[in-house]
Amino acid sequence: MKKTELPAEKRVFQQTARALWRRACAPMNRLGIRSRVFVYFLLFTAALLVLLWVFQIALLSDFYSMQKTGILNATMDTLNGNIDNEDLQLLADRLSETNDVCVLIVNERGDKLISAESTRDSVIHHMSPMDLDRYIQVSRTQSGTLYRIFNMGGFGKSTYDENRFSGPVPPADDGRSRSMVAIRAVQTSDGEMRYVFLSALITPVDATVQTLRSQYLFIAVLMVVLSFLLSLVLSRRIAKPIIHTSDAAKGLPEGRFDPKPSNVSYREIYQLNATLTQAARDLRRVEEMQRELIANISHDLRTPLTLIEGYAEAMRDLPGENTPQNMQVIIEEAKRLTSLVNAVLDYSACRNGSSAVDPKPYNLTGSIVQILKRYRKLTELDGYHIHFHSVQSVTVLADEMRIGQVIYNLVNNALTYTGANQTVTVVQTVVNTRVRVEVKDTGEGIDAQELPYIWSRYYRGHKPHKRPTVGTGLGLSIVKGILDSHQVPYGVESAAGTGTTFWFELPIEKIEPLRAEDTDA
Repeated sequence: MKKTELPAEKRVFQQTARALWRRACAPMNRLGIRSRVFVYFLLFTAALLVLLWVFQIALLSDFYSMQKTGILNATMDTLNGNIDNEDLQLLADRLSETNDVCVLIVNERGDKLISAESTRDSVIHHMSPMDLDRYIQVSRTQSGTLYRIFNMGGFGKSTYDENRFSGPVPPADDGRSRSMVAIRAVQTSDGEMRYVFLSALITPVDATVQTLRSQYLFIAVLMVVLSFLLSLVLSRRIAKPIIHTSDAAKGLPEGRFDPKPSNVSYREIYQLNATLTQAARDLRRVEEMQRELIANISHDLRTPLTLIEGYAEAMRDLPGENTPQNMQVIIEEAKRLTSLVNAVLDYSACRNGSSAVDPKPYNLTGSIVQILKRYRKLTELDGYHIHFHSVQSVTVLADEMRIGQVIYNLVNNALTYTGANQTVTVVQTVVNTRVRVEVKDTGEGIDAQELPYIWSRYYRGHKPHKRPTVGTGLGLSIVKGILDSHQVPYGVESAAGTGTTFWFELPIEKIEPLRAEDTDA
């Protein structure tokens, strides 16, 4: 459905209204907690006072009339249901006394059959036969109940004049008193028609309104004072711990957070303090890891740069040193520098999300085999053993280059921390609709208190390395970023003295029997 555009004049009006509203709310945005609590309590009190004024004073007469109408309806329904009862007069007397209404039941000729008066000046009992006949004729042609309002100035004592007396005397009835009359035609069981007349006096509520106004002024002053005191107490109790927390949070950039103790037991404040305390600890830990990373990278960069500089100067100054062996040293050290820089760049790409994931179906089993084949030279020269176990050839939906990087980093990490037997095992198993890849070493394992931090940037375990290569502490962070971008489960299992197993799972596209080329690892 195409959205209908508003007319230009209406759009301008809406924009102007929004601008005015934002301008009106601007002072509130600059208020503190204490001022806002006071303003909100004041607005709430004002709303309550307005509601009290509207319902207790302005609409009192309307509610009073509605109540009288409800009483007449209930009385009329009761009489209608008992119109054939022999003791209808007793019921009429009781209803008249209880509900303060006058009852008159007549037949079609206007003869009075049932009569009950709660007041002497009842309208229906002062009607002439002509008036009764007129309303009987009207009720015949109208279904339901007929209502009429009569002024009471013409009934009762009309000779009273307040000017004939001195002092605070009640005013004369100038017609403000009214009577509500309800008329309904009812048919008896033998087919005769009965006409039920009810009347109730609607007394002026001026005196009541005046009393309510006096009470209203007292209540208004009392509520404003109470709202001010309550808002003052609450704002201080709410703002005090928040101010303490805010002051303590100023030390967060330095990894320091020491909130002052507060007597106010707010769960949210305690949770906020606990969160900020953990954030301070994490900041201290990150700062320590950053310093360690800088020291590690500086050390790792200094060594190859020193070697490259030394061999290059020797080859420049000594003609006999310009040999393939010396050139090979420079090349290897340059590759080492490149690997360090690439690790930092890969981590930065994972953190910034600039490394887009391009999932496509590819044979995971064959990819693992090809990766492990590239470690053969390391296996042969340094005595390391890498084993691969799989019973099926699995095709997955993932980014082959990124998953390959994950496997490289996990294998490198396992080779770095493996045990004295220098063995690393890679296992591929099928679990329901996913394939699980596990990389196991036989090292000393990871302490339980260190497990939550191994995926953190700059973190490196405190266990001694088994290989001479020193890492940057970014490998597992890169693995975490790649697997998070694939939205797949992963984890680590380790115990002291039993080695460590890193694992991840990928969705399966196809499963085939194990191929011959996928077993040569």
